[in-house]
Amino acid sequence: MTSNLMFADQAMDLHDPLAALLIENSSVDSQLVLARLEAELPGAQVTTCVTLQQAREHLTQGAYDVVVTDLVLPDGEGMEVVQEVLAHLGGAALVVLTGTDDSRLALAALSGGAQDYLVKGRDGGPRLAIAILHAVQRKRAEQASRSSLQFAQGVLDALESATCAVDAGGRLVAVNEAWRAFAVAGGGTYERCGVGANYFDGCASDVESDPGAAQGREVAAALREVLAGRCKRFRMEYACHSPTDQQWFSVRISPTLINGEPGAVIMHVEVTDMRHAQEALSHQALHDALTNLPNRTLLLDRLDKALEDGARRGSGAAVAFIDLDHFKRVNDSLGHPAGDLLLAQVASRLSQAVRPGDTVARFSGDEFVVVWRDLHSVHEAELLSARLMQTLSVPFQLNGTPVTVSASIGVSVGCLPQTPDELLLAADAVMYDAKAHGRGRVRVFSSDLREGVEQRMATEVGLRQALARDELVLHYQPVVDLTSGRAVGVEALVRWQHPRDGLIGPDRFIPVAEASGLIVPLGRWVLQRACRDAASWSGPLAGLDVAVNLSVRQLTQPDVLRHVRDALATSGLAPERLLLEVTESAVMEDAEAAGLALEGLASLGVRIAIDDFGTGYSSLLYLRRYPISVLKLDRAFVSGIGVSADDDAICSSVVSLAHAVSATSIAEGVETLEQYAALRALGCQLAQGFLWSPAVPLDQLAAAVTGLAGITVPRSASRSRIAVQRADVRVSARIQQLHGAGASLHTIAAALNREGAVNPAGVRWHAHAVARVVAAEGPASARRPTG
Repeated sequence: MTSNLMFADQAMDLHDPLAALLIENSSVDSQLVLARLEAELPGAQVTTCVTLQQAREHLTQGAYDVVVTDLVLPDGEGMEVVQEVLAHLGGAALVVLTGTDDSRLALAALSGGAQDYLVKGRDGGPRLAIAILHAVQRKRAEQASRSSLQFAQGVLDALESATCAVDAGGRLVAVNEAWRAFAVAGGGTYERCGVGANYFDGCASDVESDPGAAQGREVAAALREVLAGRCKRFRMEYACHSPTDQQWFSVRISPTLINGEPGAVIMHVEVTDMRHAQEALSHQALHDALTNLPNRTLLLDRLDKALEDGARRGSGAAVAFIDLDHFKRVNDSLGHPAGDLLLAQVASRLSQAVRPGDTVARFSGDEFVVVWRDLHSVHEAELLSARLMQTLSVPFQLNGTPVTVSASIGVSVGCLPQTPDELLLAADAVMYDAKAHGRGRVRVFSSDLREGVEQRMATEVGLRQALARDELVLHYQPVVDLTSGRAVGVEALVRWQHPRDGLIGPDRFIPVAEASGLIVPLGRWVLQRACRDAASWSGPLAGLDVAVNLSVRQLTQPDVLRHVRDALATSGLAPERLLLEVTESAVMEDAEAAGLALEGLASLGVRIAIDDFGTGYSSLLYLRRYPISVLKLDRAFVSGIGVSADDDAICSSVVSLAHAVSATSIAEGVETLEQYAALRALGCQLAQGFLWSPAVPLDQLAAAVTGLAGITVPRSASRSRIAVQRADVRVSARIQQLHGAGASLHTIAAALNREGAVNPAGVRWHAHAVARVVAAEGPASARRPTG
């Protein structure tokens, strides 16, 4: 849509009463004019006077539409009269009615500002009224046009961007103050860039090497297209180098009409700040905020280009997948700020250890990836990996504390047609192999590992298809009250009903799902299906709680609360019947973020369980801070109960801790009546395991729950076999002090060993021994606040 810079004329309404001032020295002529106006312009209000002095007084005191004057007056004559009247005229029109028929005088009067020049006797008849009306209309049109131009200029000057309007030939017909400043800043002058100058001249450059010459030609060509009607709008950004820095402008050309003819409005808008903001956003989207290294997105792009360049040059590329060993211990012992500082220093060292053109990226958490370009052998990759290991071997300084870390590195070497994802997957696989063989070492992908990697890739592809084809199913394992022997809930466990391989257990696909990120959509599916099933149960299943596992990736998703809320709302399941299980290691992955997520989940009314408790590095302090409802005793400890004194003590301590923080204790993996009896003697409240039922399909769950009644605990069960030794009072006080400060079990054990504290069992302190002491002492500090 084009706009029009012209404003409509304000035409005179012929029915408005006319206010006129007649300046006439001759009474006879005055009477003739009055009679003519009365006849031709009925209702006109005419005031008369005979001198310039009287005219000045009337013009000062009143408002008139028109002044009709003779040029021969007692106190003035000729152009003197015209000039004097014009000086006091205001907004009125001036019509000269004189007996002097002088063309030169007439031209002078009209040039001076009069609207008409009439000669008595010749023009004073019927033409007088018409001349007066035309004079008034012309005067009002001039005033309207002047006001419009002033308004338009005011609008232009109000614009902060340099703006001008050009006609069909490119001539500037209007500019604003910002345009004049822009022109002068660019080396021009008001004369060259003001009204009357040609915009095309400013686009031309005599120096072909001038970087702005091509831009000027492009803008000039675009302006011609707009003026010709072949382009509705044009926009282009260009750089402008000032003496101090580089500025960016956006030139915008839009069509308009100027006096009914094609024209254009041109704006030069400074977008330097916007450009910098866009660059910052782009950098942020492609770089890690903590280390400023490329993130996963940019990494894949760099690796893809490295493979393409290597194909052209006859070389290859290599990927090193680096995982810091025991990084969580740094967070646990020194705090997360120290952990962040370590990651930043690792990033700096890795960047200094690679060649120009290579890429160091932060993949996730404490994982980094290095991309080496232009390699010709696996040996080169091994040498470069050794350099990485060497640069990380020097202790890091974290706020004055020296910290030594090792890394497990997996290396894959490849070339086209391999994809970036394939190389990363291979490097990731051998990195885990390096960890499995003792950590702190480099493993290079080889043919003997290929089968495992290919199997992992096939599993990932198949799992994606399984989610799309609805091949996943849920099995449920009953959770039993150890006092009554009745089922009080179930745990939902996912299985994969493969169309060719049959039912596949989670141990084959959950690790792949966690590594690939598929655990997030898979976990959402499990949550929705379990809530839907539980809400529909009746008969022996009516009212049973349902437990669903949340992975660390799910827990840290920003929309985890929304998905849990939606699953409850869609199914109609009461929130208190849903138990969300998170592993101890998942909580400690990022304790602060996990705490916020758990608080949000608890606010929905669901319950939170810590799964596999006792196998991680959690601080006892977190049991008090977090809204934990259930502690699940890991099957590894349950299997040794009644056989290993150490496992007996661990089970006792976990149950005692659960009681101390007002949480429910659940034992996993119960398979024998002896384990059942021992757990009940310890005070464990709930349990699950093959003793009662494995995880079964939904259509078999009712029968499994009904069949629990025949399982009873032996009468001979006693608690004498399971005893807990108490520590020395001073050692116990030291444990309570460290525990109250938020230290983890491992940190407390390490401190006791350094201080030479005596262990009641006569061995070195370890995390489980610390837990036993805390449980035996029943610390008041471990109790969760109520209310």
